[in-house]
Amino acid sequence: MAERARFEPRFTLILVYFVAFVVAWGLVLAAPEIAAGLRELPPDADPAEAGRETVRRALDGHILTAVGAAVVSLGALLWLRVLPGLKPRS
Repeated sequence: MAERARFEPRFTLILVYFVAFVVAWGLVLAAPEIAAGLRELPPDADPAEAGRETVRRALDGHILTAVGAAVVSLGALLWLRVLPGLKPRS
């Protein structure tokens, strides 16, 4: 008898994990600069605009590092087969 086909969105899950890792690594790498920049805001500055500018400046030099760290992290976790939804079924 033919086995029923299952929907296994492996590629979609890998993309979701990759984006989550890029965001997480970006925040980890830029957090000290973001915290320092937000502490130094002048009292008369618009908080939303000043916050956006602070985050943009903090992430400016860290995007490629965050992407590289995300690729390495994702590759290691895929190799170790520990990510939920991507474990092989027995």
